[in-house]
Amino acid sequence: MTVPTHPSTEVPPFRRVTVLGLGLIGGSLLRALRQTGLEVIGFDTEPGAGAAASAAGFPVAPDAATAVHGADLVVLAMPLPEVTPALRSVGPHLRPDTVLTDVGTLKQPVLAAVREHAPGVRFVGGHPLAGVEETGWAASDPLLFRDCPWALIFEPDTSLTAWLRLAGLVCDLGARPVPTTAADQDTAVARVIGLPHVLAEALALTGLAGGSLGLSLAAGSYKSGSRVARTRPELVTSWCDGNAALVGALDDAIYHLTSARDALAAGRSVYPLASAGHAARTNWEHRRFEPVEVTTDPTALVGHGRAGGWVTAVLRDDDGVRLLGMRPI
Repeated sequence: MTVPTHPSTEVPPFRRVTVLGLGLIGGSLLRALRQTGLEVIGFDTEPGAGAAASAAGFPVAPDAATAVHGADLVVLAMPLPEVTPALRSVGPHLRPDTVLTDVGTLKQPVLAAVREHAPGVRFVGGHPLAGVEETGWAASDPLLFRDCPWALIFEPDTSLTAWLRLAGLVCDLGARPVPTTAADQDTAVARVIGLPHVLAEALALTGLAGGSLGLSLAAGSYKSGSRVARTRPELVTSWCDGNAALVGALDDAIYHLTSARDALAAGRSVYPLASAGHAARTNWEHRRFEPVEVTTDPTALVGHGRAGGWVTAVLRDDDGVRLLGMRPI
């Protein structure tokens, strides 16, 4: 099916992109965007990050207002507490047709901040799920986003044109844009990001409480299970605090842990938990998908993401715009 031509579905590619924040994600994005041939410029409130990017040959602006001048895409790539100050700083300097996005873990707080401090801006929230424990410009990698899911937020007031332009760029970076709402995204990441980090911290502390012998014997299971506890605490805090959905995720995890504890206390086996967990992990690894054409109808687009699908290509031709994607079978 070909989507009929309509002004809202004309999706010219971006040409000049500003990245505000040059840590792991922002730095990787700056590198990856330049590899696609786009004109890029960065800025970071931390002088050391800007100096490192400049030393690597990237243009770095002296301030945020200068950085966003002439940009048709601006990316907020700073921790959540820094988003509001950034919006206050750059909001008045954005062109009417500039698209604004972000790369933070939680989407509802950023959406609320944009609506309050930069109303009228063409905002499309984003979240590339591509982080590693290392942080900062030194850890940045232009290949970081290859094959990673990238939540792209679609709300009732989201510009379809802006969303399609950003989805096309995400595809160009080798990532998988997943259409979703801010609320759905935050609920989902509570279980696959927030909860794993909380459990990793708990595991690290529990292992420590076992004493030196246990730590000397610790190997693959402990190392893998506590790996993300190496993440900077302030980042973990920004991913968890304020996400009410994490409470329900913790309740579910506590239920399973309590069931295992009660079984052991009663002399029973933890096999039911081990079997169910093994099946859940195996099924996730072996999910199968099929190629589909995705309609640009907003409700259907969000439904595609809710069903586990993503976009693989944004095709532009004389007849309009077509979206190709994948969905679970």
